[in-house]
Amino acid sequence: MILDREMLDAFVPEFEAEAVRLAMVRDAAPAQRALDQLRAMAAALGAPSLARMVEDAALELDPLDLPALHRAAEALARQARAVGEAGADVAPGPAAPPPAAAAPPPPAPSLDREILDALAPEFDAACAKLAAAGDEGAAGRALDGLRALAGAAGLASLKLLLDRALPLLDPFDAAGLRDLAAVLASHAALIVAHGEDLPPPAASAPPAAPGPAALDPEMLAAFTPEFQAGCLRLAAATDEAAAARAADSLRAMAEALGLDSLRALLAEAPFDATALASHAAAIAIAGQDLPFAPAPTAAKRRVLVVDDSAMMRRLVRETLATDPDFEVVGEAADGVRALAAMRDCQPDLTMLDIEMPELDGIGVMRRWALEGIGQVVIVSSAARPGSATAVEARRLGVAGIVGKPSGALSPDLKQRQGEALLRTARRAAGLPVEAAR
Repeated sequence: MILDREMLDAFVPEFEAEAVRLAMVRDAAPAQRALDQLRAMAAALGAPSLARMVEDAALELDPLDLPALHRAAEALARQARAVGEAGADVAPGPAAPPPAAAAPPPPAPSLDREILDALAPEFDAACAKLAAAGDEGAAGRALDGLRALAGAAGLASLKLLLDRALPLLDPFDAAGLRDLAAVLASHAALIVAHGEDLPPPAASAPPAAPGPAALDPEMLAAFTPEFQAGCLRLAAATDEAAAARAADSLRAMAEALGLDSLRALLAEAPFDATALASHAAAIAIAGQDLPFAPAPTAAKRRVLVVDDSAMMRRLVRETLATDPDFEVVGEAADGVRALAAMRDCQPDLTMLDIEMPELDGIGVMRRWALEGIGQVVIVSSAARPGSATAVEARRLGVAGIVGKPSGALSPDLKQRQGEALLRTARRAAGLPVEAAR
């Protein structure tokens, strides 16, 4: 059965993102919610193969078989990609066999003394590099080395401590990074002395008036996919009752973590599912609650176009110019200039390429998620549905992805993807999609 190409372009990345959430669940309740969402999406597309695979996966809920459920999630993501590539419903490929050893894995061994003794001097040296870093690039390289060492030794506490570095990189905080380097070195020394991983020390309060409290990383890791799935249910609600139920669930999750900014967004209808999902992604990256900066309410939506190709910037600008609700207020040719233009132009919407010099689109997204300026739509051949780039962009809160039809330079963008680009841009900007030309 031939499927609608435009619907497929919008459907496949959403379906894959939900399958990724299913592959991450650890108990029955979030698994059921993910399966409900996948079931609704398969029905909306009209793909019987996906609908059957969702029902087969649901059989693993009672009794709960997490390994089988995770394998089913991987198979669903593969099948969604196959349907998208074929442009039609296709028979699923053979299921991957379960692991040969059905017995549960043995308990993790205690830390190896030789590994710890080898880790100590290398970790100290990397901490010294972090403390001496004079700019963001040097600090990033030192942090990458520290993460690799902590991962090789399986030291979860050090990885949690390293997560505290993100807010110190932009804007660059040399003093904060020096303090973090000292904490990392001290905690690594304690681990070596005890021969086992230890809980990380609590983050010290800043000397000035404290901002929002840091959130527990484990609670935040569990909260984020649940809240994003709830936003999808809110966006898919077809009546006021369904929207109210979805909003109640989101409100309860925000209440559990004490996230005042999300509770304020959920205070009264109508609810903006896109803004909620985007702001929750920003909170997840920052590790703390953040004030919400609503997009300007001007009649025309202000748009920033970012691409290293002048031709592609022109094509995107000309496509947007066919819609009277958009006004292009700025352009940028690389990620560093894009961040400056975001601050200067305050766009409602940024059309963002991925592959760029100086700073790529994913790097821009990480900074954007902290600043909360408008919405972002990726326009790139690098964010192919199901790719690691597309999954990471979705995790960071991108509002939509539009592929370039014939590679990084696509002179046929307006002809082949013009309507899809406008629909995606209108949806991201909170405009009725039916009005797209």
